[in-house]
Amino acid sequence: MSELDRAMHVLVDGVRYPDALRRLYARDDLAEIVPLYLLTRFKDVAAEGPILVVPRERHLVDEILAEGDGERTRAMSLISSTASTEELGDHLLGFVEIEVGGAQRLLRFADPLVLRHWLASYGGSVPADVMGPIDTWRVAQWAPAWAKHENPVWRTFGGEASQSPSDDQLSHSPAFFAAPQLDALDAVARWQFKERLAEYFERHAGEAWSGLAIGQRGDWMESRLDEALAWGAQTERQLAIWMELSLRWGAGFMTTPTGPYALWVAQDASRGRLPQQQQLYEFDAWCRSAEGIQEANNETTRKSHHV
Repeated sequence: MSELDRAMHVLVDGVRYPDALRRLYARDDLAEIVPLYLLTRFKDVAAEGPILVVPRERHLVDEILAEGDGERTRAMSLISSTASTEELGDHLLGFVEIEVGGAQRLLRFADPLVLRHWLASYGGSVPADVMGPIDTWRVAQWAPAWAKHENPVWRTFGGEASQSPSDDQLSHSPAFFAAPQLDALDAVARWQFKERLAEYFERHAGEAWSGLAIGQRGDWMESRLDEALAWGAQTERQLAIWMELSLRWGAGFMTTPTGPYALWVAQDASRGRLPQQQQLYEFDAWCRSAEGIQEANNETTRKSHHV
């Protein structure tokens, strides 16, 4: 019997599966439906939090696996465990909030995107105190919006074979996240930001975006984000502006001596004395003006003559 055949629980993320409780309760093949937030201070948004489900038969699991890259795949993970729903729920509740820098932070561990980054941050095996009564945890990994569309791959996470969780570990999660786990959460935020940018470029900058080879888009976005952060961009708005300007003018738009930024400053030296972030906003506005658009067209013409 495979691990998938032995999956006894499905963890649903209520944010990624809108109207989750109504949709789940409308089914007649589920033995238990437990919104975990009901037992926390987030009970008012229980429908948007993690929901632990016990299928009576394999129908729900089969639907998830047969769907490919779809809503269920991106909203649900499969847990194999001999523990009761109550025991498993008690363990998962320990992850609702984590301590980061002395402050409490909500962990959306039911979101498969967060889940797979988090569990992968432990390396080859997940610590016993994280897995608790869970034997294996299956989560889908799908292609990002900036890459070639492919069917998702299901990853299996298991605990350390040499360790068995103690009774205390069965009901308590780690008190803090170490650096690799915090880096994983940062990677999730970066992934989500890049997906929003890729979808925006697809809709509003299709010609320039299509000029980047699909296989190179991920590396291109990573490099541009690193450049923007090194330059001093501090907000998502500033990062997005930098990315769009890079797509329009090329990677060296801010540093090339004969590039658009240098031309913009040459027209009015006071622009170079503006606060750094203000320069980016003002320069972006110029690029969208008739003058900036004309200069972009001239730049395209100059490049075409050198081909």
